[in-house]
Amino acid sequence: MAEPNFFIIGAQKCGTTALHHAMSQHPEIFLSRKKEPFFFAMDGKVPNCWTVSKMNFKWLVYKWDDYLRLFEGVKNEKAIGEASAIYLSSYYPERTAARIRKRIPHARIIALIRQPSERAYSAFNYYHARNLEPLSDFEMALSCEKERIEQDGIPDIRHFSNGLYYKNLKPYFDFFPRNQIRVYLFEDWLNNSGAVLEDAFHFLGVDETVKVTVQQLNVGHGFRSRLLRKILLRPNLQPSRFGRLLGLFPGHINDRMTKWNRMALPGLSPHLRQLLNIRYRDDLTKLQTLIERDLSAWISPLFIDN
Repeated sequence: MAEPNFFIIGAQKCGTTALHHAMSQHPEIFLSRKKEPFFFAMDGKVPNCWTVSKMNFKWLVYKWDDYLRLFEGVKNEKAIGEASAIYLSSYYPERTAARIRKRIPHARIIALIRQPSERAYSAFNYYHARNLEPLSDFEMALSCEKERIEQDGIPDIRHFSNGLYYKNLKPYFDFFPRNQIRVYLFEDWLNNSGAVLEDAFHFLGVDETVKVTVQQLNVGHGFRSRLLRKILLRPNLQPSRFGRLLGLFPGHINDRMTKWNRMALPGLSPHLRQLLNIRYRDDLTKLQTLIERDLSAWISPLFIDN
């Protein structure tokens, strides 16, 4: 059975879904259709933090044989991979890196990271809109983070800690040679995705000249009604008369209702952004040395994500 030889490890809300989609179009790359299997973040079983949450954990893959089945479609592809953003979260990154190293020591590691304050706020809005973040106030969610970690809550809503990139990336540099790791900035991806893909293709040893389509996916937005979103996603499974009725509507009507239900989100307040940027300063200072990139713009207390 084929095994993966590269991983897109994250981070959350940094463009990994779009990167995964773009790279999967390359004829010499095989990426598992199931994104986020989380296999190497687990220890052979579903962790308690998921079983006690509202998250549907049935899509997680925690047995090696089941994991290998994700790659049954491999033919002659040179690069075989999967993408799990939790691999670059605060959820025991040293264990995850060690597990990947033990199973696949020659693995290539790709990370895509974003200014951490903006990433944290984007993640908060994303998970709140999907009912995984129970609090509606970002600052309050941040204040609860220590308690959430102590109680082993789901790692997706550890908004601040998941942006400690130096802390979460360092284990990969400890377990893998530097030439097996690529770290791209969110700005790299937004401003010149073609150059990022060309470099990533070179890194993976596949044809660099192949052109693929790049789409913005999982773009952050809120919902006027989270209940309506749930019904629109799977109308025929809803017990309500309204849900069953929606299931009879033509697809274009449901598409219009879906678009109407989406709403723009307010930006991160300047005051909270400044406080977060100050909290991230030490980690970012170490990170720029680790990845050999100038991150002075990110470190600025007044950084604003464009």
